Amino acid sequence: MMFSMEIFMRFFGSYLPPGNIAALNYGRTIFLIPVGLFGQAVGAASFPFMARLYAENNMQEMNRLMNDTLRYLALVIPFSVLLMVLRYEVVLVLFQRGQFDASATALTARVLIFLLPGAFALSAYTVVVRGFHAMQNTLFPAVFGTAAVVLSLPLYWYGMKLLGAGGIALAVAFSVIFQVVVLYMIWNKRSGNTGSHRVYLFYGKIILISIPIGLVLAGLKAALFSDAWLATFSGSMFVCVIAAIAFLAMLLAAGYLLGIKEIADLGRRLARRLSS
Repeated sequence: MMFSMEIFMRFFGSYLPPGNIAALNYGRTIFLIPVGLFGQAVGAASFPFMARLYAENNMQEMNRLMNDTLRYLALVIPFSVLLMVLRYEVVLVLFQRGQFDASATALTARVLIFLLPGAFALSAYTVVVRGFHAMQNTLFPAVFGTAAVVLSLPLYWYGMKLLGAGGIALAVAFSVIFQVVVLYMIWNKRSGNTGSHRVYLFYGKIILISIPIGLVLAGLKAALFSDAWLATFSGSMFVCVIAAIAFLAMLLAAGYLLGIKEIADLGRRLARRLSS
């Protein structure tokens, strides 16, 4: 999927003014950070357990592992919201130097806000696909992925026409979300996964928590920091640190108040790392 994403970004970006392909590529680099931290690591770790459970013909436990893993990956959503709020500052800190000037930062930040809604879906996709692979079914995900990519071509074209590079990025996000939702539904039907509705409800809950956190962070950033402050490397770094601390405080508070085990577990892991 990531290979086709890069190809389409380059192909459709070639119809846009110079600089847009670079913005898409830089945006993709940041977009893959939460995917790598959560999706790739969790997917690789869960695969041998799913393969063993399938060999033991224990589909009930395999579905439980799939559902629990996908619930954990829902945490990509609030972290993506944090990156949306800090998109300009993150791009400035990571890339703005030399010929990568303020206009390139602004364009990449615009691309990033359209890409990031798909980060949780790409993370989840790595796990659902590995579930099929654990069942020794590698052909179906490959055929399904190819068909889904072909069907998504109009999204890229109309997205490019309507929103330029941002539209291409939005097409990536929509395409990934569509693919993982349909693939998970197929998984549920084939495996008899009766707990999938709780996964859908959990994702809805995390989205409802993430939206106000993002709005509060955006409001705090606008109220506390001027544009001149945000235009410097040191200022952007400071804003990122302060916003990250406020974000973690709000996320952990919401997790404890609402009894969300996955967020509480994240808090305990962070506490252990800080104390070690």
